[in-house]
Amino acid sequence: MKRLQDVEWASIQPGDPEEENPADRRDSLLIKFTSGDAGEQCAAARAMAGPEHGVIVTTPTGIAVDSNDCLSVKLDSP
Repeated sequence: MKRLQDVEWASIQPGDPEEENPADRRDSLLIKFTSGDAGEQCAAARAMAGPEHGVIVTTPTGIAVDSNDCLSVKLDSP
């Protein structure tokens, strides 16, 4: 069994079958990590989830989405 490290919580966001874009029709895994780079965490989660699920990842410093090639976007610090 494969596992992801440093997961604070995870949930499933249902896809919308009415969406035009096939990526938006998939169910997505929402994962909040306690540490790490969002892009790297997204790539690891995407490898485990497979192509039938989307992946949306947040970390304390960034966010990444698999449909954007897990490109990490930095979040502003409070």
